Amino acid sequence: MRFLWFLLVVPFLASGQYATIRGVAPLAIGQEIQLRVNDDPVSGKERVLAKQTVDVDGSFELKPIVNDKVQYAILQVGQNCADFFMERDKDLELSFVPPAKDPTKPEAFYERHFFVPKILGGKSAKLNEQIIAFNDTIDRFLEAIYPMLKQRKSPAFVAEKVSGFEKSVQEKFRGSEPFVQDYIKYSIAGVEQTFLTDRDRLYNKYLKDVQPQFHNPAYTDFALQYFQGEVYKMAVVNRYDECKKALDGKEAFAALERIMMEEEPRLKNTSIGRLVLIEGIDGLFGQRDFEDEKLITALKHFGMLSSNSYHGNAAKNIADKHTSLVAGTPAPNIVFVSADGTEKKLSDLFGTYVFLELTDATNGYSNRETNVIPNLKDEFKFIRFVTICVGNSEKEMLDLKRKMNIDWELGRIELSSQTLEDYQIRSLPLFFIIDPQGMFHAIPAKDPTKGAQQELMSLNEKLKAKSKRGVGR
Repeated sequence: MRFLWFLLVVPFLASGQYATIRGVAPLAIGQEIQLRVNDDPVSGKERVLAKQTVDVDGSFELKPIVNDKVQYAILQVGQNCADFFMERDKDLELSFVPPAKDPTKPEAFYERHFFVPKILGGKSAKLNEQIIAFNDTIDRFLEAIYPMLKQRKSPAFVAEKVSGFEKSVQEKFRGSEPFVQDYIKYSIAGVEQTFLTDRDRLYNKYLKDVQPQFHNPAYTDFALQYFQGEVYKMAVVNRYDECKKALDGKEAFAALERIMMEEEPRLKNTSIGRLVLIEGIDGLFGQRDFEDEKLITALKHFGMLSSNSYHGNAAKNIADKHTSLVAGTPAPNIVFVSADGTEKKLSDLFGTYVFLELTDATNGYSNRETNVIPNLKDEFKFIRFVTICVGNSEKEMLDLKRKMNIDWELGRIELSSQTLEDYQIRSLPLFFIIDPQGMFHAIPAKDPTKGAQQELMSLNEKLKAKSKRGVGR
């Protein structure tokens, strides 16, 4: 876990299932602050538990429901984030002071900035202080052992070092909170799994007869990595015909689960096994001739019937990922602020083909792509080009307009916009082609520097072949 924080003082006051989160964010006055949690351990989708605009005095108050006894959470304002663990019925006071940015160090687009918090007090202070201290300890160990790994030291040598580290950590954190002990245990398991290959020993030590801990990210990361590739091996290599047949049935997920447990008896724990299967099905999209619709149906059917929220949410979110952004489906609307300061909707621009660019006005790589759009605009006059800056200020957007001499539709959205979820934005730039009816034509479209011209020429030829007006000259 990495803690990234902004200038902030936060007390957590919990009552029942609720936590009241109060604090001040003087650098974020007028901005939206969100408390987010992972919706499931597999898909990466986050869910906003509570949000509020930071008051004029820099204060805020949020009241989220804490579903687990201990729950990983992220507090976010713009690109500044603080990740930590909330405990039901306990409070926590935190101070967040971001380090100064290094102007010589390039930043990846949509990279959220996490800062190490200072724990000020509260009933959850002990747990978070222990996790922060352990993270610092394991970071120092990995930094120390890395040169030895580069020298290709033997597995026995690495095992000795890891074992020594494990013993020292057990002594240092003796008496720590039970959750912290499990967090430490599976963080070390992740290190062992990365550098050592004795799978039988890893299974017996960390997974055999162990109750799944889906609220513990160190556990889920280790368990899913341990079984990574099992579903692919089963469905694509070893039992392809059986898996194809299983997907034709009404109980496709259950049939695949039975085959998986036959292939890998270590997955007899149905709770972790089902999570492994959900993640594995995600990797089957586009493999051999598995039909996407049948995979989606299997996930949706299981997700609808599952009484386990971790399983149900994971299945639903993976299914949604493969249905929401598919050619021929409606493009989610985007509400943006245009360069002239007015609010507009992407749907207002439909009626002709739209080439949509989602970009970062301050990123050099993104700028190189934007710089090619004027050439495309000159060649394909019946395409409407739209550039939307994600997470940029008005000044940054207008600077881009001047630098690139943009004379097409330009706007911007905040990082809190629903668009980031709707378009699954994890990095920028992204490009899409949307047809006159508002349906996706290409997801994603080719980058301007990497094939967009050929893609638009192909579209033009198809339209001409249908005796429609071409989108070229």
